[in-house]
Amino acid sequence: MASTEVAATVHSEWMQFAPLIILLPMVAFAVILFLGRVFNGHPFWKKNLKEGGLIALPVMAASLILSLLLISEFLKGNSGVDQIFEQIAWVNTGIWNGGSTTEPVSFGFGIYVDHVTVMLLFVAAFLCLLINMFSIGYMNTDPINDNRNHRFYAEFVLFCAGMLGMVLADSFLWLFIFWEIMGLCSYLLIGFYYERPSAASAAKKAFLTTRIGDVFLMIGLVMLWDLFGSLDYAVVFATENIDAVAATSAGTLQWALGLMFIGAVGKSAQFPLHVWLPDAMEGPTPVSALIHAATMVNAGLYLVARMFPFFGAESLHGELDDLAFIIAAIGGITAVMAAAIAFVQMDLKKVLAYSTMSQLAYIFTGLGCAMYLANTLDWHHDSDAHYIVVVAFGAALFHLFNHAMAKGMLFMASGSVIHEVHHAHHHLHHDDDHHDDDFDAQSMENMGGLASKMPITATAMLVGSASIMGLPLIGGFWSKEGIIANAWRVAQDDPRFLLPAMCVLLGAAMTGFYMSRMWFKTFAGKPNNEIAAHVGPTNTWIKTPLFILTFVTLSSILLAGMGFTHWAADTEYSFLSEKNIIDGILYELGHAFANSDSFFFILTYVAIFLGAVIGPGLAMALYGGKLAEGEEAKPWMRPVIALSAWVNKRFHFDNSAFTESSLATALENRLYIDEYYDKAMVNIVAGFSNKVAEADTEVIDGTIKAIETGSQSL
Repeated sequence: MASTEVAATVHSEWMQFAPLIILLPMVAFAVILFLGRVFNGHPFWKKNLKEGGLIALPVMAASLILSLLLISEFLKGNSGVDQIFEQIAWVNTGIWNGGSTTEPVSFGFGIYVDHVTVMLLFVAAFLCLLINMFSIGYMNTDPINDNRNHRFYAEFVLFCAGMLGMVLADSFLWLFIFWEIMGLCSYLLIGFYYERPSAASAAKKAFLTTRIGDVFLMIGLVMLWDLFGSLDYAVVFATENIDAVAATSAGTLQWALGLMFIGAVGKSAQFPLHVWLPDAMEGPTPVSALIHAATMVNAGLYLVARMFPFFGAESLHGELDDLAFIIAAIGGITAVMAAAIAFVQMDLKKVLAYSTMSQLAYIFTGLGCAMYLANTLDWHHDSDAHYIVVVAFGAALFHLFNHAMAKGMLFMASGSVIHEVHHAHHHLHHDDDHHDDDFDAQSMENMGGLASKMPITATAMLVGSASIMGLPLIGGFWSKEGIIANAWRVAQDDPRFLLPAMCVLLGAAMTGFYMSRMWFKTFAGKPNNEIAAHVGPTNTWIKTPLFILTFVTLSSILLAGMGFTHWAADTEYSFLSEKNIIDGILYELGHAFANSDSFFFILTYVAIFLGAVIGPGLAMALYGGKLAEGEEAKPWMRPVIALSAWVNKRFHFDNSAFTESSLATALENRLYIDEYYDKAMVNIVAGFSNKVAEADTEVIDGTIKAIETGSQSL
């Protein structure tokens, strides 16, 4: 909802087509659903159009192309100005005010573009296209999906439209509308196999858990509307409007933003509203990739990032530091909790689910620290403070980018493994009608030694894991180190932040362990059974996105050298404005490995030691091993496997004391949080329902019967 009175309007050759980025997938949703109902089962529909997959693919490609043109338009323009383009004005009306009508108010949809929009727009559009491509190779080759893939692709493109619309929306109102579209689509896609009780239950759990956060988000938006009289970004972010609210209602504003943050906690699966995400693995693997990398969980982070102008406003200096701490603390707690639960998971997708939860928590911690710095430092007038703030905010956004690329690749790689393990099992046991009931293609117990059989998949998962772990020179290293450093920087000023600072540092070692454990149990050692021994390479539809994302993840050092961390947060900064890319890379390397501040110099190497040595080393000692006789990995994987085999032989130890402990049992049961919630629901909701039923029976029914008896006696 852009208002021409308060927003700069930009008309250009390509900006006018920006709404098509959202509209094309929405139209495709209706088209695929209709054609699927009409032509379902027809050979041409099934083989030539892939049951709608080849309708969705060019549509998502068009959305990506339009997104790139929009991004190019923004980068060519004045980078210091947010660009807003009002495309549609639906209603011009006045508001009745006790006998008179106010001045006309315009309701419509507009496009809001700034550096945060540009970054997440590319992430969403790019990954949606690649996941669409992956889906064709995954969904259309499994007989269980025959004659219902049209429903998958229709819901898929609507999900993508919801994310793209939320990113491009010019107001919190439209953000909320598209936010809810994604909530609906997540319910439909998680429950895609609705005939399975576990999938139906997981879909309801995801829908209801995220709705809890959405209720608080809606209340926060109502409070924001009451404070500003609008939810348009151009209005609520205007300096004069923030100053006016700060003068009279700073406390109320903090409450409004806090309630909105609860909505983000639910959407991004942070403690205590995290319980839906692991169960969401009941959906098809492309859905997992879509939720974890391109759409839903990033939405909560985007909402929090959108709040940054409030924290950075001069008139609110020092007023929002408590909320910034809460954001960082929730992130820190979730990072360690999720990483610990990932230690004991045997389901390949659930390891990645808890990894997502933990890495998103890093980003929340980074955002919370950046917001604290913006709210407490004089960054508008002090150039050093300005640099600290924008780099802190940029590090969080850069980690969002790195995590999305790596996690999209990891989920598609896991899908590749699961797909081929399932096919190998089917090939070996196609005459056994009941064997499927006991076989779990997602369990790492049915894998092992796959590096030689699935080299592209193994490479993609190795690179993606390295990025998540933050190994030096790979994308995730720059952003994760930035978040850890900023958390400790803030902790030096405010002791409260020692909690998130210690959590993210400990999380580095934990991440190194569970990601390495996952890779070695899946790809190193000998096959765990005959099924793993018969796994073959996957198809081209699946391999192509893995190859592309491997290249993107390995190229992240170029983005670091181009100043992406600074650019993502500073509208006045341009790529390579003062140095070439080689100088930029050398600067980032020097800043990371030879920091002039002795504290941060030591901190960097402690984090590297924990994440790249201790965590992976422990995983190698427990789960490393050489491949089976006659099997050989690609040259670039041989050193990793050989090192794991050497460490395993030299330092292997019995960890049964841990695996059989009450702590391991608690972690396997997700720290019993789900059980506590179930009991609370039974005791509170069911108890309340029983009281209402008793009141209905004894009071209302009793009154009616008394009236009836009295009437009869008359």
